[in-house]
Amino acid sequence: MTVVIGNTPYAIGDWSPSSVRVVDYAGPLAPGDVASLRILVPTAGPGALFRTEGKVHRVDADSRSLGLTFERLDTVAISTLNRYFQERLIRSQA
Repeated sequence: MTVVIGNTPYAIGDWSPSSVRVVDYAGPLAPGDVASLRILVPTAGPGALFRTEGKVHRVDADSRSLGLTFERLDTVAISTLNRYFQERLIRSQA
């Protein structure tokens, strides 16, 4: 899964259906900031892209990571994240 902040794509270290940890983050966001996000989810088939906002709840300069909580996910985004989570769970058990 990839998150795009502005025009910069970032890898995701870990995530849940309500939040995400961006790795190798280099940017100006600070706790409390809200950023526009594009989330690319590599689900089975064509994959998915959705837009949302993320509120910064943690910035770790040492590990260059950024913790974001998703704001206002619509039902399609929630369904996409849940499907991706299930697919990854199945793959890890195989």
